[in-house]
Amino acid sequence: MIDVPENKIAFISHPKASMHQMPFPKPHLESFENPLRYQMAERYLEKKGILNQTVRLRAPRANTKDILLVHSPYLVDSVEILSNIGTGQLGESAYASPGLFQTALLAVGGAMKGTDVVLSGNVKHAFVFMRPPGHHATTSDPAGLCYFNNVAIATKHVMQNERVHRVSIVDFDDHHGNGTSEIFYTNPNVQYISFHEYDYENFGLGHYTEVGYGEGKGTNINIPLVETSPDTSYKTAIKRVLEPALNAFKPQLIMVSAGYDAHYADPVGNMDVDSRTYWEFGDSIRRMVQSLNALGSVWVLEGGYNPFALGPSIEASLDGLAGRQRPALEDQVERESNPLILESNDEIIDKVLETVTPYWAKKKTS
Repeated sequence: MIDVPENKIAFISHPKASMHQMPFPKPHLESFENPLRYQMAERYLEKKGILNQTVRLRAPRANTKDILLVHSPYLVDSVEILSNIGTGQLGESAYASPGLFQTALLAVGGAMKGTDVVLSGNVKHAFVFMRPPGHHATTSDPAGLCYFNNVAIATKHVMQNERVHRVSIVDFDDHHGNGTSEIFYTNPNVQYISFHEYDYENFGLGHYTEVGYGEGKGTNINIPLVETSPDTSYKTAIKRVLEPALNAFKPQLIMVSAGYDAHYADPVGNMDVDSRTYWEFGDSIRRMVQSLNALGSVWVLEGGYNPFALGPSIEASLDGLAGRQRPALEDQVERESNPLILESNDEIIDKVLETVTPYWAKKKTS
């Protein structure tokens, strides 16, 4: 293995990541996952000199065999067929465009490249800056702007041939990654930890009592926070749930579904965090990789639909991941915090811990 600086980061992208665009005007949900968010964030990171501090790599194109590590042949065929037609609905909030299939293959290839470059020892961390996102895509169904589950495929890829035995996936997108949860729900060797917005008046997927099934019980950890949750609640959940969960599972590699739509300025999410929270995630993952003596981490872009907020949010994550001090950025404005929100989230975190910590104790004694 090549000796490299502890926090060296690869940044993986491709100019053709802008090829896919769903045919909807704003304010349709589908219109926000567009090339503009990608182009403006990349321009911001280049202008700030952030990318000069990384190892720039180009995403390769995955092949159908790679996609079949996770997805059904029917899903793969459907995405390719409607992409060739140039239009059509593949699932809820998941529509085809002429550039979809090729763009989606590049997104998967970028995620797989991230795992390969970290395992090579040439870098400690990788940030895969590609689109479309993937964490809502289940084994058989595209949904929620997602077609192929980039993180899940990269995880299956890296676990092939027993290169890695235990992987933790940390998902901080505003929305629950139901696809990733479904794919690994019975897998005892993949831990899934999701921070997400949750509606306790209209219950849905992502409740904290979803803990996995069979041998996978205890590996699915949901942290369903209430709407308009602030930075403080996320920082508390990182310290009280994320870090102890990683310590209990002891992954060899940490995958990150990096969704930035919990930002207070995001048009799709309803949370109240800014780039300070994204620095906290970067700093925490860096420290956990070091303390666990893990191979590293691979971050894969998910949501984040305000093109002005996405760049600073990624900058903050990269600074935390590199061990740099938290940057003072323009989005870090003081906002009023509701004590009832903080109290509700503290109670939820207590319930999460009551639900999942018994499985940690079992793991220690097994």
